[in-house]
Amino acid sequence: MSPRLPLALLALALATLTPAAPAEAGQSRMALVIGANLGEPDETPLRYAERDASRFADVLTRFGGVPPEDLVLLRGPDPATVERALARLAERAAERRAAGDETVLFVYYSGHADARALHLGNARLPLDHLQGAVAGSGSALSVLVVDACRSGALTRVKGARQVQPFRIRATDRLESEGSAIITSSAQGESSQESDQLGGGIFSHHFVNGLLGAADASGDRRVTLSEAYRYAYEETLRATSRAPVVQHPTYAFRMRGREDLVVTRLAQSGGLGRLRLEPDGHWLLLPRDGRGPGVEEVRSAGGTELLVEPGAYTLRRRTADAIFEGLADVRPGGATTITAKGLQRMPYGLTVRKGYDRGRRSVWGALAEGEAGGSVEQGLGLAGFGAVGARADFEAVAVELRLRYGGLAHDTTGLALAQHQLGADVGALRLFDLGRLSLGFGLRVGGEWIRQDFTTSGQAPTRDALAGRAGALLRAEYAVLPALSARLSGGLDGYILPGGDGPALTAAPFVGLGVTVYVP
Repeated sequence: MSPRLPLALLALALATLTPAAPAEAGQSRMALVIGANLGEPDETPLRYAERDASRFADVLTRFGGVPPEDLVLLRGPDPATVERALARLAERAAERRAAGDETVLFVYYSGHADARALHLGNARLPLDHLQGAVAGSGSALSVLVVDACRSGALTRVKGARQVQPFRIRATDRLESEGSAIITSSAQGESSQESDQLGGGIFSHHFVNGLLGAADASGDRRVTLSEAYRYAYEETLRATSRAPVVQHPTYAFRMRGREDLVVTRLAQSGGLGRLRLEPDGHWLLLPRDGRGPGVEEVRSAGGTELLVEPGAYTLRRRTADAIFEGLADVRPGGATTITAKGLQRMPYGLTVRKGYDRGRRSVWGALAEGEAGGSVEQGLGLAGFGAVGARADFEAVAVELRLRYGGLAHDTTGLALAQHQLGADVGALRLFDLGRLSLGFGLRVGGEWIRQDFTTSGQAPTRDALAGRAGALLRAEYAVLPALSARLSGGLDGYILPGGDGPALTAAPFVGLGVTVYVP
């Protein structure tokens, strides 16, 4: 049995036992939620559209005041099935109106589309048909959310603004049918999925906003404008380094209302309540790869949201550092994360692991001492000191060093003092095991070698230039976020000039040092 199945069954049971958050008095809410992984034959199948739809439907029934019997969830439907579902919901809306209730209709779609139609397998549902069916549902207020490529064509109506999140003001009230349209991208843009998040980027942030991340007022009620504003900012940030930046858009016609409360989070609905006291961008990663998927949220300080129960590793990103901590979230429980419960992660590790998407490299200074064999056999050990610079990238660490050292050797009637001054550049591949990093690398350089002799006879000073290349093994330990101790060992090969042509020799070495990173 899949390890995810018991958790899924638990979540389903909790959702069944926990009543949905009530809607406003005298208000009846309904929803049609559509997910379609498959588009037209020449379109790459999506991986997460149907998952996104299921997650949105779950939020509406738990916290959005939509009774399960008034929510229709369709996965991979054809256009006729969608139109029949809308017609049935319109009939229910007429019954509720006759009973004196105000009706609110939510329609959500995640899948392929273009500027004219939704792509449902081999068939198309024109956008004007969808809009017409929603408008003809007889609902007092309709909310249409579309997460699809080029869906911004829907918001090319009066009231559309494509580049900034909106805030509904009294002057924005229009004397017309109440409606709101939100799309994941502007006209001509692609909407993007994330394997790390396991969903569409916009849908992920929009749903997390509804679960509390967008609750700027802290009243445990998330309005439509709060959810859109949060999803807009986070989608823009998440796609800012992608080939195409994604700009969610909106259009609205609101009649006599400041805003629409979409979710009420006073009850946990079988989820766990997580309060993130420090500000920053957060990743919630299930430990051991079990439980719910990765969550990404932004906290302005004191943000409270509902998440699936489970054991999480929390990773907080600020402008200049990454912090990490642990949290165990229980169903119906409340967990608060403070700055004291987090540890700052080593600078090199955060770059090599790709944890900080805003930082591609980190620089530092290094110093170390080395002991190694001589370039000539029988002269004993040489000692060296080295200083240099270090740059860590995601795939490799690069070091540039200046090295000076030598040895002294005495024999009967002859004393030798050997001096070596050189420079080298090295590349390392490191594998991080927490604060311990193990790796291997190569380095190449050149060296000036001088030998001074003291003897009763005549022995002139000798100078030579030698090439040097070698392989090394490395162990590093992050003592502090900006300080790592390092132990190196390997074998250097030298190319020495000689009267009969270049000579090759090898010298083992071992080194101990530190790297100090500059934040």
